[in-house]
Amino acid sequence: MPEHMYERVADALREQILSGALQPGDRLPTREALSEQYGVSGIVARNALDLLESEGLIDRIQRLGAFVRRYQPVVRRSEDHYRTAPGAPFAEEALAADRIPRYSHKTYPDRAGADVAKRLQIPVGSDVMRTDYVSYANDEPTMLTHSFEPLAITKGTVIERPEEGILMTAGLVDRFTAIDMRPTRVVERLRSRMPRPSEAEALQLRKGTPVLIITRITYSHETPVETADILLDAHMFDLEYTLRVEPLQ
Repeated sequence: MPEHMYERVADALREQILSGALQPGDRLPTREALSEQYGVSGIVARNALDLLESEGLIDRIQRLGAFVRRYQPVVRRSEDHYRTAPGAPFAEEALAADRIPRYSHKTYPDRAGADVAKRLQIPVGSDVMRTDYVSYANDEPTMLTHSFEPLAITKGTVIERPEEGILMTAGLVDRFTAIDMRPTRVVERLRSRMPRPSEAEALQLRKGTPVLIITRITYSHETPVETADILLDAHMFDLEYTLRVEPLQ
């Protein structure tokens, strides 16, 4: 379809980038050169470059042109985050992408809003312990996590404050196992949207960059013991899920 001609031009350039024919730092042809090469208008060439920029494949520098961006996403492997003795999954994932990881956090008592209360199956306004995390790769903020745990379950236990005490480096499974509420399943629901202004600021997102949102609920049998909203810079992450198929009996 003629109105999608810019996608064809973008497809051709994308293939060169992903195949390595165009290397990180290489300069792309100008709009004029693209127009001549593909027999399209300047507007079509510009739209093709807009599309590649929105995908995080190129950077455009005023008066210098468009350049191939280094694209090596952090691969988040969900199952690695819910093992016994998980280690530091985000750190391992960041290092595998040649990035230096770190994170900051803040833990404080809070009240469950309507959405969190519904997920945790508790009354609105119930006491929860909230922990806000910011995960960094090469000092760039890449992920925000807001975790909520019902104080009706954790208050007075060794895991009341997730980042304190003898279990401060443990994962969800080991922490709740320590209070005899070992998680039996974790549900993750994914969606994508454009960021709110505060989220764009916190993640230092370029204009037009969407976020991936993982809504997590951790269960011990039928009892929700934790829920979280995980917001990721969509240009920085690939999400990988391993789904195991049970053998025939």
